[in-house]
Amino acid sequence: MYKNIVLSILVVFIAACSKPKPKSETIPTWYTHIPSDYKFLYAVAKSTTIEQAKKNAIVKMRDNLSKEVNTKFSSKNHKLQPLKKEILNKIKKYNVEVANRLSFNRVKIEKSKTFKGEELVLISIPRISIFNKLKSISDVKFHRAQEVNKKALNKNAIKRFMALEIAVKEWETLASLAQYKELLISTYSANEEFIFLNDLKEEYNELKNSINFYVLTDGNSRIFSKSIKKAIEAKGLSVKNRINTKNSFKLLVTSKTIKSQNYTFNKSRNLVKLTTFDNDKNKISFRQHTFIGKSRKNYKEAKEQAAIHLDYKIKKLGIFDFIGFEK
Repeated sequence: MYKNIVLSILVVFIAACSKPKPKSETIPTWYTHIPSDYKFLYAVAKSTTIEQAKKNAIVKMRDNLSKEVNTKFSSKNHKLQPLKKEILNKIKKYNVEVANRLSFNRVKIEKSKTFKGEELVLISIPRISIFNKLKSISDVKFHRAQEVNKKALNKNAIKRFMALEIAVKEWETLASLAQYKELLISTYSANEEFIFLNDLKEEYNELKNSINFYVLTDGNSRIFSKSIKKAIEAKGLSVKNRINTKNSFKLLVTSKTIKSQNYTFNKSRNLVKLTTFDNDKNKISFRQHTFIGKSRKNYKEAKEQAAIHLDYKIKKLGIFDFIGFEK
C-alpha cells in the first residue's frame, strides 16, 4: 500500500512537470518600435476601447509632427538661422497650431491588440494627403507675399516698407508651412521659399533701420504732432530732426483752428494738413483731416479733445494711410 501511495504521488508530479506552461503576454514589437517610412506617418496609443485608442494615437501623431518640425528650426544649420528667440518661439507656436488644425480623415488602424486589459493600436496616414493640404494653403500665402513684393519694386522707401510689412506679417506662418512640406515629402525642397523669406526679412530690417521722419510743425499744431511721432516710432522707424540720408523724409504738420460756441460748449474745429517731402524736397504725399473737440471749461481743453480724436483716427487708419500713403 505504501508503494502505491508513493507511485501515485510520483505520477502526479511527473504529470504536473510535463504540462505545458501558459505563454506570458508580450507587448507587440510594432507598439514598442513604431514603423517609419517615406509614404506614411505612424503613431501608437492605448486605451480601454479601440476607438479611444485611435483618438489618442491621433493626438500623439499631431504632437510628434509639430515636435519634428520644431527640431528642424532649432538646428543651427537651418536655412533661416540665425533666428531670434522671439521669432523662433512664434514659429514653434504656429507649428503646433498647424498640427492641431490638420484634418486626419484618412487615418487608418494598421494593427491592434488587446494587452493586459487594454487595446493597443497602430495608426497610419499618407504623408502626401497632409502635404497636399498644406501646399494648397502655402501656395496662396506665398503667392500673395510675392505679388505684394513685386508691386512695390522701384517705389520710394516708405511704400516699399509698407509693402514688405504686409508680407512680413505672415513671415513665421510661411516659414512653418515651408518646413512642414519639406519634412512630409523627402523629395520636396523648400530652398526657394527660404531664400525668399531671408531676402524679405533682410530688406525689411534694412528699411526699418534707415527710414527717418523729420516731423516739422507750426505752433498751432504741436499738440497734434505728438501722436503722429509716437505712431511712426511704433513702426520701428526713427523720428529725428535730420534729413541726411536718401531714406529721410520731412513731414510737415500744419493746422487751422476755428473757435466757436455751441450752446454751453467751447468748440474747437481743427483742419490738420499733412504733407510729406522726400530728401530731394519733392512732395510725395498729402492728406488733411478735420478734428472737433468740445469743452465746458475752455478752448484749450476743447483742442485737447480734438487731439484725442486725432489719436483714435491714426489707430484706425494706420499711420501711413493717415499721412496720405495709399495701401
